Amino acid sequence: MDTKRSGVARQSGYTVPIVLVLLLLVTAIVVLTFYGEEIETHLLAALTEAANRPWLVYCIVFISMYASSFGLPVPEEVTLLTVGFIAYMARNPGLYPGVLHAGEGIRVGTAAVVCFIAVFSSDALVYGLGRFFGPALLRTHYVAKILTEARMLKVRKWTSNYGAWAAGAFRFMPGIRFPGHLSCGLLHVPFRKFIAVDGTAALISVPTQVFLVGYYGREIIQLIKTYQPWVIGILVIGVLIHFRKQIAGLIAEIRHKEKPDQ
Repeated sequence: MDTKRSGVARQSGYTVPIVLVLLLLVTAIVVLTFYGEEIETHLLAALTEAANRPWLVYCIVFISMYASSFGLPVPEEVTLLTVGFIAYMARNPGLYPGVLHAGEGIRVGTAAVVCFIAVFSSDALVYGLGRFFGPALLRTHYVAKILTEARMLKVRKWTSNYGAWAAGAFRFMPGIRFPGHLSCGLLHVPFRKFIAVDGTAALISVPTQVFLVGYYGREIIQLIKTYQPWVIGILVIGVLIHFRKQIAGLIAEIRHKEKPDQ
């Protein structure tokens, strides 16, 4: 009975984050529905200013990528796609008045290289921290919260089965990148193999996203607008899938409260 209650208590800790995520998602849908054009105007103005300040963009890229690599809620893909679209604006100054040409502002090729360096160096840093300071880091509240026992077992299984190749898989798994790369260092995956596999994976995924949006940004944005309801639906489903265990735990908690203690 005590074990069951402790499990329910742990699940109750997810109530606030789940409710906040759902509220933010609903708020975003409502705001986009009624104020989409105004938001687009202000957003384009901000991106236009950014397109004329390449060094500021590159600095933000490094900050965002390092934050993402350390498990903070800064999606790496959002940063890459945003930088790609800024580069697209610079390539097409006629479509976006006030934007400097790519020869003076941000360039697609330079942006792709900067993004790759930021991603690759942050991954290597997390690996190094795991290799040289792993046991001490595991005792910190932040790392212990992210690298849970269940997640650690999952990462260990992947690393044991696939060795350094697991580092490449972690690169494509947003929720596992930080614990995965940290564990590669903890488990002493050879550094040369780690940088070879992770570097190859980053070289495939990072520049591809920047170049894709950098050359076809307008078409991609138009597709998103056309299929906006589908995009929102996918986001909702994604959130529900991501929090499926916590939601199940909350349902179990509600049912537990409805039953008298035995």
